[in-house]
This record gives sequence, C-alpha cells and structure tokens, in this order.
Amino acid sequence: MRKKRKFAVILMVCISLLVMSGCNGSGNGSNGAAEKVNSNDYEPYSKYESPVEFTIGRHTNQVNNLPAGDTIENNLATRYVESRVNVKANVAWETDDMNQKLSLSMTTGDLPDVMLVSREIFNQLIDNDLIADLTDVYEKTASDGIKKIYESYGDSLLDQVKVDGKIMGFPMTNIGNQHQLLWVRKDWVDKVGGKLPTTLDEVWDLGRKFVEQDASGTGKTVAFVMNQNAMNFTPVFAAHDAFPTEWIKDADGQVIYGSVQPEMKEALTDLSERYKEGLIDKQFALRSNEEREALVINGQAGMLFNPWWIGYTNYKDSIKQDPKAEWVAVSAPVDENGKFKTIRQDPVGGGIVVVKKGFAHPEAIMKSINLTTDFLYSMTDDAIQYKKEHSDELLTDASRWNNDPTQIPMQIDYDDVLKRYYENLIQADESGDESAVQEDRIVSFHAFQEFKEKGNAIDVNTYGEYISRIEGQREANNDNLEVTLSGFYGMTETMKMKWANLKKLEEETFLKIIMGEAKVDEFDKFVDTWHRTGGDEILKEINK
Repeated sequence: MRKKRKFAVILMVCISLLVMSGCNGSGNGSNGAAEKVNSNDYEPYSKYESPVEFTIGRHTNQVNNLPAGDTIENNLATRYVESRVNVKANVAWETDDMNQKLSLSMTTGDLPDVMLVSREIFNQLIDNDLIADLTDVYEKTASDGIKKIYESYGDSLLDQVKVDGKIMGFPMTNIGNQHQLLWVRKDWVDKVGGKLPTTLDEVWDLGRKFVEQDASGTGKTVAFVMNQNAMNFTPVFAAHDAFPTEWIKDADGQVIYGSVQPEMKEALTDLSERYKEGLIDKQFALRSNEEREALVINGQAGMLFNPWWIGYTNYKDSIKQDPKAEWVAVSAPVDENGKFKTIRQDPVGGGIVVVKKGFAHPEAIMKSINLTTDFLYSMTDDAIQYKKEHSDELLTDASRWNNDPTQIPMQIDYDDVLKRYYENLIQADESGDESAVQEDRIVSFHAFQEFKEKGNAIDVNTYGEYISRIEGQREANNDNLEVTLSGFYGMTETMKMKWANLKKLEEETFLKIIMGEAKVDEFDKFVDTWHRTGGDEILKEINK
C-alpha cells in the first residue's frame, strides 16, 4: 500500500510539473518553452518581438532556379515573411513518399510542427487526435485576401476540412474550369474547307475531312490523339450525358457512379466506331507520352483534348516544325441543348496544411501563409514594393505557380481565377494601359502583345504563354459551359481496400471496348462485376 501511495505522489508531482511547463513542450518551435499567445499575436500581419520558428516536413526539393547562395529555407520569399512577421521555417526532413514518411512519424510520435498532407493522412491524424483545431486561427488571423480566396469556393472547400464544425486544416485549392477543351489546328480547318465544330457530329465530320484529305500531307494524318486513359475523351462522354470516374447525383439526390450508368454504353459504342473508322490514333494505347506528343509536334495530328494550360506542355513546339500551325480552343462537343458539360473537380487540390497539436503558435502558420500568398500573387502594395527593391534576388522563374521555395509550399487561388486573369489581360489590352495588369500577370500580357505583333514568329515559350493565357483561358470560360458539382469527394473504408482493383477493371474494359478487342456488351458484364465486388458497398457508405 505504501508503495502505491509513493507512486501516486510521484505521479502527481510529474503532472504538476507538466502543467507548469505548458504541457505541450512547444514554443518558438518544436522544442522551445510554451509561450502565451496574446491578442496582438492573432493580427494577420503583426510582428513577433522574438522569432517564432516551426519545423516542416516537405517533399524532396526539385527547385533549381534559386539565385546563387539561396536555399529552400533562405530565399527572397522566405526572407519576406521573416522580415514582416518574424516567422521562420526549418525543414525537418524531405521525402519522395510523404504518405509513407508521415505514417511512420505517427507511430514514432516524431511529427514536424507543420505538414502538407493527403486526405487519407489528414483523416488518420484526426482519428489519432494529433493536429490542432485551427478555427480561431482562421477567423482571427487569416488575411482578407486569403478569406476572399476561400470564400470564392462557397462551402465546397472549407467544409471538407471541418470536423464537428471545427477547421482542422488549410486546404490547397484546385481552381475551377480546368476541364478538357477541344484543341484544333485551325489552319487545317481552312485547308480542308471545314468549319470549327460545335456538335459531336461536326467534331467527327471534321476528323473525317482531316484524314480523307490528308491534311498533314504526310500520308499518315491522325484526326485525334489521345492517351492510354479513355477518360481523356471526357467531352465526348459528356455529349452522351455520360460522366465516367465521377460520383454524381441522380434525380432523387442519391450519389451514383457515372462509369456504370447506361449512358456510358452508348458513349463507348460511339468511340469504338470512330476508332474502327480510323479517326482516333490506332496506336494510342501503346504510345509513350513522348511518342504521343511527337504526333502533334511533327504535324500529324489535327485535334486533341487538353485543358486550358496546353501551352505549358511540349505541344507548343509544333510551331517549330510548322510556323503556320494555328491552334485554337473550342468548347465542343455540346449536347442537344447546346451545353458543354463538365463535372467540377475536387476543389481540394494538392493537399491540406495541418499543424501539430500542442504547437504554441498556430497563428504564426497562418501569418506565413498570408505573407507568402501576398508575395506570390503580388496581392499587396507592400509585396510588390519588396520585390522591386530586391529585384536582383528574384527567382529565375517568376511564375505565380513557383511556390516550392516558400516556407509552406502550398498553392491557393480563386475558384474563378481563370476568368479574373483573362479579363485583366483583355481590359488592359483594350485600354492600352499596361499598369492595369496585376504584377504577376505581366509575362502573360507581354506574350499577348508580342503575338499580336509577330504571330507565330516568336519564341515557343512566348507562344505557349499566349495560347494558354488567351486562347485557353478564354475558352475555359465559354458561356455555353455547364458545370455540375460532384456528389462525393474522398475515400470510404471499402475504397481503401477495393478501389484500385475496381479502377483497373474499369480502365481495361473501356480500352478493350474502344479498340474493338471486346464487344460493347462487355460493358454489361463490367457493371455487374463492379457492383458485386465492392461497388455496392462503396455506394452504401457514401449514401449512409
């Protein structure tokens, strides 16, 4: 009995010491003494008297455009944050496999203060009570700019990181209107006496003209290029009112899976017939990415589906081979009501920023995100002036996407940023006032002006900037666009175990049908197997 009392006394002393020391062992970083957060610390841009440091786990750094002497922890972007709010990031570790590294860290308890995690790891961290509630931090410390960005998504973004109404992380964003567009060689259209298509029949008719008249002049003209994934042809599926790989809602509000609906069979039948007809590259399932690009670059292909950002791919090199190549974007094919349909991709893109529970200054993480976003997108006069004053320290690539060398490498932007961006360029062009262009869009504006002056007689990178930011962004916001929200984002328990096999079955079946290696009725067998081997369980979990 005496031993038990002695143990209890020791235990109470230990607990008292832990309480007196702040319990969590965090302060200006992972190892400092705990500090009290005062109301001023919550101000979005208030500066700490003493440096507040945090550790972060990162993907292996691939950045190679830092000025001499700079590092991933010490460069113009990080120095801006430090100079304004006295917050510093230290890299705890880098990894090529974030999920594996964090899973191991959870078992050892050796978590960094800040992590950029997948939805799967996010849920595990919550289940194990390892991350901080960031509700107050967001409400009090997020800048107006950050809040406006998040609010542009309505409830579809922050609701995904809430647990019992509490904000448990800051999501990276997947901007809207990144759907597939139809890219067409307009010079070929003129050559064969055709017109830019609108309906699906017009799309196929134009493809026939390209092939029959050998628009490439090579004797090997290909109407359509596609990759090994049949979902590359999502606009064709949508014209049939089919939405493969998407969780959609039926008339009763229940979530169903697009790939197993009757409309899919009709769409697959159509694609199978066009493949047999020779409108789709016969070797598409076997070609490497480089071989597929070569068909476009070397002038053998006249159409392909790709989002607005095609100019940032190697496809832009087609003007090297043929200076007369003229690529335009079209929102086609439309459905019988003249609508170009698409499903909204998951607005959470790239990951979720979380903070380890017990870290003394979670508001410092929000400040870092505030300042970094201001810096990347030139959102404040202070950020613009800072970059001008340190112009010799800028990264060699000043792209607004270049977020790797920042304290927390997350990308966030407005849901409708493509519309904002395009309209900004057009308004400045029409007014002749370059000063009206947002600072981080100047490169695009200059590319626009140079193309207007010289046409294709410009550098391929300038051409790529032009077709993405003018052609692509314009068409991504076409008035005929009809966007439907997905019925579900995420991963159920059954999906964790069975989704990989179901996806493989789906992809293999669809490819075989399109290429004529399986009859279209194979779709019915696929649907039955999908439901029996996990699909019904998944649907039950989603709709519970």
